[in-house]
Amino acid sequence: MLRNFLIISRANIQIASLPTAALGVALAAKNWSDILNLPVLLFIILFFVILTYSCNINCLNDLEVDERHKNYLSQAVKSIGTSKLKILMAAELSIAGIIIISLCILKKEILYLCAFLGIVCGYVYSAPPLRIKKRGILSPLPVAFGLYLLPIIAGWFIVTDQLSAFIILFGMGYALIMQGIVFINTCEDYKEDRISGIRTLAHVLGVRKTLLLGSIFVLIGGITDLVLILFFKINLYNLKTVSLISVLILITFFSGSIINISRRLYQISISRNPAVLSKREASKMRKWFLTTRYPLFFIALLLIS
Repeated sequence: MLRNFLIISRANIQIASLPTAALGVALAAKNWSDILNLPVLLFIILFFVILTYSCNINCLNDLEVDERHKNYLSQAVKSIGTSKLKILMAAELSIAGIIIISLCILKKEILYLCAFLGIVCGYVYSAPPLRIKKRGILSPLPVAFGLYLLPIIAGWFIVTDQLSAFIILFGMGYALIMQGIVFINTCEDYKEDRISGIRTLAHVLGVRKTLLLGSIFVLIGGITDLVLILFFKINLYNLKTVSLISVLILITFFSGSIINISRRLYQISISRNPAVLSKREASKMRKWFLTTRYPLFFIALLLIS
């Protein structure tokens, strides 16, 4: 059962999700005590609990779609059983509720709103009656906002108790990068979604334009976050030589990853059969997450005094 639960919780993708949970925290931190404390630990655990719930409810409501192309997911759901899976999801929501109450007690009251919005985004994306993933142009919004933008902003807030233009813009840039990468998954499922009556952005714009949009998103998001870090976070006078060299190496690596991913999405968009090529290239999605998220996270850690 554990193996099947890990499958429907997308454990292979969650490995790349620590930066999403902790990047806002790291960017806000002035010293290590801002990170190494109970509220931050609870916040990171809460992120993964909500992410797991979102993955589970998506698999539960995508049984028909997954049987056509990703039957390892549908088989995992069937092996657990829908009744047991619903019990597990109820437990996840209960754990999330306990953590939210704990954070409120620790004087981080506004985080209950962020957590609530994250849960709502995960639910309305997959579950009827809204099932926004089939609502065409609206389909990317719950993922971009709930999974990528909101955690960055909430992580910043848990340290600073206030918002800033910097973190909102940075979070938007981060969301653009991640959503641009996710578009290859959207295009990978184009045929199966159409058969199942799911109308994603790829069915509105077409596979080529969706991949092209993904390429643009990745490039713009990457440039945005780099500019914000270079001009507002890096203080050359405070950084030690080793840290400065490490930051520059990570920036170079991140820039190369952004250019490579953007270029590859563009190449797929102009290929003879982009839908078929998307299925082949979608396996790189985890690698693309790793090579964009972790460099930003390590840069933020190196910038802490």
